[in-house]
Amino acid sequence: MPPLVEIPGGVYPIGDDEPITWAIPGESGTTTSHVPRHSVEVATFWIGRFPVTNAEWACFVAAGGYDDERWWDTDDGRRWRRGELANEAAKDNNRQWRQRFQDDAGMFSRMADEGRIPGEGAVERWRHWLTLDDPAFEEALSAHWTPRRQTEPVFWHDARVNGSTQPVVGISWYEARAYGNWMTAQSTLRFRLPQEVEWEAAARGRTGRRHAWGDSFDPLKGNAYETQIRQTTPVGVFVEGDTHEGVSDLCGNVSEWTSSLWGVDEQEPEFRYPYDPTDGRENPEAASNAYRIARGGSWADPQSFARTMSRPREVPVNRSLGVGARMVASVLVSH
Repeated sequence: MPPLVEIPGGVYPIGDDEPITWAIPGESGTTTSHVPRHSVEVATFWIGRFPVTNAEWACFVAAGGYDDERWWDTDDGRRWRRGELANEAAKDNNRQWRQRFQDDAGMFSRMADEGRIPGEGAVERWRHWLTLDDPAFEEALSAHWTPRRQTEPVFWHDARVNGSTQPVVGISWYEARAYGNWMTAQSTLRFRLPQEVEWEAAARGRTGRRHAWGDSFDPLKGNAYETQIRQTTPVGVFVEGDTHEGVSDLCGNVSEWTSSLWGVDEQEPEFRYPYDPTDGRENPEAASNAYRIARGGSWADPQSFARTMSRPREVPVNRSLGVGARMVASVLVSH
């Protein structure tokens, strides 16, 4: 079992009243999706001290987790496991990035130089895609995103990120959910992805910290873009970045899937704050083109993404070099 930290039940500050502005070379923006500041009552739960590591995920792979449909408990999750889920959301993501690269002639080169274009052969593939006209680009997308069955994380053999104590990356939301279901069957606890308010309560504490360790950003306390490591680090090495309760790597290293929905529009959230668990945002059967919240910011993200109230989002089929998972444990179950 992974080491767990208890987060006591009670009322926690969620969100904030001030916009968040972020910037890295060639990119910037402002978001208010975390507004307003409000309070939410959270029941006691236990959160993983660390993100799920490659060593832990290897147990899921070795146990046949990708072959056993029991753990894939939603319609789209089962379709994803069988390789039948269309990749329209992934195609849309590529279209958006192509437009960004076309609008800013230097962005592609900067991101390639910084190692922020993930995937084996991705830089060369994008270099080719940027030479294509629109019809040829659409043909290339269809060929690249032909649905196929997956049996391991997409970066499982990438030496930069596959060390046993590094957090697992390159997993979709469906894989992360299946892993939690499999973990539940191995224990007397129910393992699952956290709701985003549970994640935020663990990161902020009762005092409403701006970062997991306190209110001031420090690139030596979490692996963010400003830390300039340019890849994941073994979990727990930024000891001074732990929360007061003892949870590691909540701000930086990898963004972490939550169970909560953002909505289908990339720019405008359907599910805004204040948080309401009854409004549909915790629906596990939502369509595969609906974004899910992935908290904490990764090694490739600016420090603003690593704020405890920031609400980055990803399409559930995305298998990014900067997105992993952290489990929470709650209700005792019987087997």
